[in-house]
Amino acid sequence: MSDILDNYLFDALANASENTFIYVSNLKTGMSRWSRHAVDFWGLEEEYFEDAPKVWLEHIHPDDRSIYLDSINPILDGKIDQLSCQYRAKNRYGEYIWVESKGSLVRDDHGEPSLYAGLMSRIDSQSKYDELTHLLTGVELLHKSFEDNGSLMLIGADGLRNINSRHGLRYGNSILKYLADSIVDNTPGMIVYRFRGDEFAVYGKNVTVQEMSKIYKKVNKCCGDAESIEGLISFSASAGIVQITPGDDASDMLSKAELSLLHAKEMYKSGMAIYSEEIEQKQIRKNTVSETLLHSIKNGCKGFYLVYQPILSNTGDTVVGCESLLRWDAPNPAIGACYPDEFIPILEKNGGIMEVGSFVMREAIKQASVWQKKFKNFSVSFNVSYFQLEDSQFVPSIIKTIDEFGVNPEYITVELTESVLNVDTELVRKSFEMLKSKGIKIALDDFGTGNSSFWTLHNIDIDIVKLDQSFIRGLGSNEAGIDYAIVESVGLMCNRVGYKTVAEGVETDDIWKMISRFEFSGLQGYLFSRPVVIAEFEKILDKYNMAS
Repeated sequence: MSDILDNYLFDALANASENTFIYVSNLKTGMSRWSRHAVDFWGLEEEYFEDAPKVWLEHIHPDDRSIYLDSINPILDGKIDQLSCQYRAKNRYGEYIWVESKGSLVRDDHGEPSLYAGLMSRIDSQSKYDELTHLLTGVELLHKSFEDNGSLMLIGADGLRNINSRHGLRYGNSILKYLADSIVDNTPGMIVYRFRGDEFAVYGKNVTVQEMSKIYKKVNKCCGDAESIEGLISFSASAGIVQITPGDDASDMLSKAELSLLHAKEMYKSGMAIYSEEIEQKQIRKNTVSETLLHSIKNGCKGFYLVYQPILSNTGDTVVGCESLLRWDAPNPAIGACYPDEFIPILEKNGGIMEVGSFVMREAIKQASVWQKKFKNFSVSFNVSYFQLEDSQFVPSIIKTIDEFGVNPEYITVELTESVLNVDTELVRKSFEMLKSKGIKIALDDFGTGNSSFWTLHNIDIDIVKLDQSFIRGLGSNEAGIDYAIVESVGLMCNRVGYKTVAEGVETDDIWKMISRFEFSGLQGYLFSRPVVIAEFEKILDKYNMAS
């Protein structure tokens, strides 16, 4: 254990205030020390423990975990050196307390992350005004009594995490200051608060939600004009709006505005949502799913399993490999059916994607070792979230697992969607180079669904292009001309430059016959099989005369 964790200066600072909590983490060993005040107040098991970010995450309010993760992950990855965020954390009595967390990264002589020193303060007794923007703090809003009709808007900058990662925290603060000034300029006679992190609250007495919506549009336009006005990068903002009536509780109204803001960010990327019971029910379900997912992960990824969908040769008579797909049986009966398009975004938001992604990777490679012994040149692919690429240990763990199970890496494929563009291009390039140096293949999934498909092909070295199933399925409609042209052109282009291609969504014989002329390397779809468990998949292999 590093001496810094037992330093006398730590003991002196730890006892400075009962409302301030300090901690130090050794990023090389994973060991942390938290002050005795922190242990007692938050109900931690002891002063010294490992994997502090994971342990502390369980204390944070489910609605605020993404705020914490967006702030701490760039620190742990060594992308930024300073942290500042506000969120709610649960104390030993089960009460959620607002805190402001600040910290600094210490690097070793080689510039690698070594230590992280954090300072956490309760903000129920903090200064009335925010230091950066000089606006009233969110605590002041929480204490406000609503005596008139009006509306409350919660507005936040989109993508601030990426801005901080690429340009630094100081630049990010300039963005926040510009956003604060833009809000104030467009809300005369209203009260503006720095609520927390990148979020600002606006209360308008006798202002309708429709009028507040118009104000949001003006502010968002200012964000888009940031480059021409202030020389900053242009960015966007999202907002949640709720109607206020006399006697409404400030905390309840803020929760409703927060739910609406989350809905806007998820549905519209940069947009606005007005609170409704439907939005609240959707967000309540997300929170329930999120909590249950984290419980499953804590219990060894209980309930998660893989299914496999065969990939056939262009002739449709030989299985050449399969895609491993994640499924989850929710242990909470109130959740009911929950499919990947619902739970994977939630995992990416609550941080569980890292452990679940490792589970998928390990299970897929383990199964590949079985099938590679039976069938020659049998390829197994699995999906990777761009969040996993931000973990410097993830790619080495793939290579280590392949070595552990004695798998031929040339028949392992890592699939990524175009959301990989959310990660720094250089980071993606280095990760891919490491994988490809071992013979592992890279596939770009859902090609054609984003607006940067060809940019991706031009800038990132991949092996396989998987054309999105929406284009393939479109070939079966009466108006298939545009889809036919897209499928044909993508197939020809990929063949010309040496990419293998897989057509997803092959569901009928007519579509199969139609695309057979395009010389796709692989075919995948319900015509051949839905994703199935191992036992059913091996029956498919028997069907195609692949049994050993």
